[in-house]
Order: sequence, then structure tokens, then C-alpha cells
Amino acid sequence: MQRNKKSLLACMLTTLMLGTGVAQAQQIEISSSLNPVGSGARATGMGGAFIGVADDATAASWNPAGLVQLEKPEFSLVYAYQNNSQKYNSGLHPELAGTENNWDIHSINYASVAYPFKAFNRNMIVSLNYQRLYELDKKLGFSYAWPLAAPDSLKDKVSYSQNGFLATISPAFAIQIIPELSFGATINIWDDFHGGSSWNSSYNSQGTGNLGGIGFNETITANNKYSFSGINANLGLMYSPTSKVNIGAVYKFAFDADLKRKGSFTQTQSFPEFPDFDTTTTDSTNNNMKMKMPASFGVGVSYKPTDNWVFALDTYYTEWSRFAIRDSAGNEVNPIYGTPISQGRLTDTVQVRVGGEYLFIMDKNVIPVRAGFFYDPEPAKGSMKDFFGFSLGSGFSTPRYSFDLSYQFRTASKATGDLPVDGINADITQHTVMSSMIFYFK
Repeated sequence: MQRNKKSLLACMLTTLMLGTGVAQAQQIEISSSLNPVGSGARATGMGGAFIGVADDATAASWNPAGLVQLEKPEFSLVYAYQNNSQKYNSGLHPELAGTENNWDIHSINYASVAYPFKAFNRNMIVSLNYQRLYELDKKLGFSYAWPLAAPDSLKDKVSYSQNGFLATISPAFAIQIIPELSFGATINIWDDFHGGSSWNSSYNSQGTGNLGGIGFNETITANNKYSFSGINANLGLMYSPTSKVNIGAVYKFAFDADLKRKGSFTQTQSFPEFPDFDTTTTDSTNNNMKMKMPASFGVGVSYKPTDNWVFALDTYYTEWSRFAIRDSAGNEVNPIYGTPISQGRLTDTVQVRVGGEYLFIMDKNVIPVRAGFFYDPEPAKGSMKDFFGFSLGSGFSTPRYSFDLSYQFRTASKATGDLPVDGINADITQHTVMSSMIFYFK
């Protein structure tokens, strides 16, 4: 009788715990904004309203048509620091209320070299760019009580960490077709050239409880390594109907990336009353999958009433309903939730960004002051995560170099957090400091 009771208990535990491990194996945690925006302290200081401005080397990431505005060869480098915080609230799980997770990310976010030239009586430019588009570092920890009927109980202490990023090497080209209209293209090569476009995740849970009058301990460890590769393009247009107005448009193509996963899984069950029935189960996986990345497009307008002022407005749409992981059998999973696509696709998003810049122009130097606001929702099943934020920026520019610095605050209240638990929401805040150096060559 006790043996049958023990066997039933082991089956129940395996079902509960393996379900968690499988979900973690297919779930991808992204720390930066999910929406595919560009880089640079000048652009982020203006709230990311840069599609209709795009007049420095980071234009390859915002609107490659804007590159044609560069007059000198230049080299640029962008460094970014990001602090992330998630504080959780739950009426259903009081043990989670007040739990808070924090982590920091440091990175070379962007680097480029650009060379303008003239051919066939047209202004043209080529550039080579590097961008870390998605930050994947994340650290989560929480204690969780499974919703079992009394007197049964199961409590878990869970830790999850992920390290890595998705980055591109991106050659770009732009041409001024007529004085009022330019066209540009960026080819994004996503691959593990330099330790980028790959990430590692580690999941560990320590469980204790009592089911059917039998006490037990449970440990699960899951480790996964992913590598990501693919190619897509950004196409951009810049139209200047007057000397004071620019209208920009960009389209970033959808693509199916190759996603390779190597994983290991270990589950240990121990029973103080029945040590002979202690078990350890191990498994390893090696999967070749496809990640279906979304298309996106944006339109931006900038207005320059004087040499000192610039105002800009962007709207940007991303087709997140396409986002999925497809395995070799054709099954598709929602990458954010780790659940089958049949249970719900993500919602598409529309960003709105507005910003401005004022230049203090002196004899040999220019000092800018920038500010911006944005609505930057993230996709979810059903309602979106409504993120809002603002940014500030300044810098110092000479004929030989420019230095820019920006601060961005991004937040969402009572959003769907990263903990894989129903009935919980999170207050999320992100602080990002970005610095850019641009060197101009004669």
C-alpha cells in the first residue's frame, strides 16, 4: 500500500515539475524593449523620435536613408548601461507579494564607420555597423506555494538566470536620388561572430512538501544554450519637401532565424521516510528550431523652424502576432510565455515617440539640450504591457568630434511580469544611460 502511494506521489511530482521545466526550455526572457528601435545617445535623448531626423551614423538602425546627410567620414561608438527592476504583487499568492528582482547590464551598444562619396552626380554613402538590438540578461528569484488542497502542500524556491544578447553586423548604403528624396538600405547579419546572438539560461528549483501524508524534497535543474542566426534588411526613405521639414519612413523585414538549442535537465526526488525510493532523472536535448521574427515599419516627421530647434514625432508598428518558435515537427510555441501558439498569439504593438532638441551654437562648439516622451507597449497575450517613459540628453560638439549623453526612464504599472505564475502582476522600471562618441575625419 505504501509502495503504491509512493509511486502515485512520484508520478504527480514528475507531472508538476516537468511541466515547469518544459515551459522554461521554450521561454525567452528579453530585458530591453522588445520593439526593434535604433541606438545612439542623441536619438534616445529625443525619446527615440529619430526616423525623420536620422542625421548621424546611427541612422543605419533608425532609417538608413538618413545616412546620406553625413558630409564627412566618421567613426562612432555607443556605450549603454541599463538597470532593471521588477516588483511583484499578487492577491492569490501572498508569498510573492513584495518580491523584487534587480539586475544591471553593461554593453558596447553600437559601433560604426561611415564613408560618404559622390558618384554619377549623386551623393552616396556606405557604412559598416554593429548593434546589440536585444539584451537578454536577466536574474529572477522567488518562492512559490503551489495551489494544492489542504493538507497537501508544495513550496518551491526558484532561481532563474539568463545571459546573452542578439546583435547584428550591418553594412548599409544610401543614395540621394533627387535633392528632396533619398533611399537607404541596411542588411542585418545575425550570427555568433563575437559571442553575440547567443545566450545561456539556468533554472533551479528547490521544493519541499507533503502529498498524501508523505514528506518529500524535490530539486530541478535545467540549463540551456541557444544560438541564433539569420539575415534581414531595413529599407528607408527620407523626403524633404522644404528645408525645414523631413518625412522619414522605414520598413524592417520579417525573417525566419535558425535557432539551435542544447539543453540538460536533472530532477531529484528524495523521501525521508522511504530513502530506498529516492530517484534522479536526467535528460539532454539538442534541437534545431526556427524563430519567426516580426516585420515592423515606422514613419517619422521632423520640423526645424530655426537652426537651433528640431522637433520630431514617430509612430512605429511591429507585427508581434508573427513571433513564434517552430520545432522540427512544425509545432509552434509563443516565445514569451512558452505556451503553444494555439493558446494565443501575441498582440501587435504601436509605439508613439515625440522629442526635441535645442542647440546652443557658439563660435567653435555646440551644446545641445534634448528631451522626449514615448509610449512603448510590449506584446502580450490579450492586453499589452503599457510602458511609458521620458528621456533627457545633452552633449558637446566640435568640428572634430561629438560627445552625447542620454538618460531614459521606462516604466509599466501592474504589467505581466516575468514570473511564470498566474494571478501576479509587476511594477517594472528601467533606467538606461547611453553615451556616444563620434569622430569626424577630414
